[in-house]
Amino acid sequence: MLGSRARQQPSGPTDEQRLEELFRAHADAVLNFLRHRSDHETAQDVLTETFLIAWRKIGEIPPDPRGWLYGVARRVLANHVRSQGRTAAVVERLQAETRFARDQSGIDNAIDRHDVLAALAALPEADREVLLLAGWYDLTGAQAAQALGCSHAAYAVRLHRARRRLRNILGTATITRGGPAVAHPAWEAHS
Repeated sequence: MLGSRARQQPSGPTDEQRLEELFRAHADAVLNFLRHRSDHETAQDVLTETFLIAWRKIGEIPPDPRGWLYGVARRVLANHVRSQGRTAAVVERLQAETRFARDQSGIDNAIDRHDVLAALAALPEADREVLLLAGWYDLTGAQAAQALGCSHAAYAVRLHRARRRLRNILGTATITRGGPAVAHPAWEAHS
């Protein structure tokens, strides 16, 4: 199938070579993105479908494909989750994996991380998605907006509102780089 689709462009790589390079450069990051939202098997299935879509739309992929790939993966996973109903199990698993007792040596940072994860789990899915794209996956505002399928301005408003809701849940005045309750400090870096 790939060989029959590959077209030789006058001075560039074939479509097959472009897809291979895209996969080499971004598959691990997209798989990590998916593993944080689903089980391993589902993540693998969605990754495969994401790059199948990339193959079909190889000519439409922007020069900076990260946001585009995350957006495709996000939509494919959403369709998969709707059909499988696994969202609640993933949130429960994240919470169970991050529970720690305060009397353990050097565990305060993990406790703070658990508090942030619990606060994230309490947020609506849309707020959680906006915060994680910026903070966990280190996307720029433009890339995150592309992944969400909205304008950069709409993304900035959604991010601002999600941060405010998270601060309210955590009961802190601000979430800043190096602050006491930050699971991933990049949230403020991508405003």
